[in-house]
Amino acid sequence: MQKLLIKYRFQGFPYIVADGKGIFYQLPHSTNSYYKSFRQLNRILNNGITEGYRINRKFVSVLQLRKIAYISNDIIKVENLDEKLPF
Repeated sequence: MQKLLIKYRFQGFPYIVADGKGIFYQLPHSTNSYYKSFRQLNRILNNGITEGYRINRKFVSVLQLRKIAYISNDIIKVENLDEKLPF
């Protein structure tokens, strides 16, 4: 079990968090009867220009995330960061 220090949370995205180093994570949750595990989000370029992330199959730019961010000093215990499902 590992601990993750959460520095930022985002309005409208309750399962997206960022640590103090600026690395974005998706917390485990279930939507529409699909379980989504803990993972690190990868930064992508939209049209080769705008940096952002894919959140729930939607592109959200870094600028949009900065506008809706708020500071949250939480510690989350994460079990097995690299856990894979057997199916």
